[in-house]
Parts: sequence; structure tokens; C-alpha cells
Amino acid sequence: MPLYTLLDNKYYFDKFNAVVFAGGARLLGRGLWKGGDQALIDGFMVNGSAHVVGWFAGLVKKLQTGYIYQYAFGMILGVAAFLTYWFNRI
Repeated sequence: MPLYTLLDNKYYFDKFNAVVFAGGARLLGRGLWKGGDQALIDGFMVNGSAHVVGWFAGLVKKLQTGYIYQYAFGMILGVAAFLTYWFNRI
């Protein structure tokens, strides 16, 4: 009996809600998880910043010699550059 089946299945509203609303929410959630969490947060912010820090540390490591006279010379050059900038600005 088709009428009994229709009424027994509550006009198929449960199936409609499961497919349309719940399915859409799952699709949206999966998209936000893949695009937002995995790509942006984990990929770019966490792993990307770790790669930048590792790259920068590799550069700075080459500048560290342990000789005090080289550090003092670097400070003198920095002070000279700062004073040159300070007195030549308009």
C-alpha cells in the first residue's frame, strides 16, 4: 500500500534531511577541515613557520663564530649604520 508506506516513512522528511542538510553539513565540515585545518593551520602556519625558523637558524648559524672581536666589529658597524641613518634623515 503506497499511502501506508508514505505515512510510515513520515513523508520521507527524515531521508530528505539526512541527504540535504546533514550531507551538506558534512561536506562543509570536510571542506573546512581539509582547506582550513590541514592546509592553512597545519600546513602554512605551523609547518610553514617551522620551516622558516629552521631556514633562518641555518643562516644565523653561519654567522656565529665564537670570536668576540667579530661580534664587536659587527656592533660597531651597526652603530655606525644607525648613526649615519639618524643624522642623514630629513
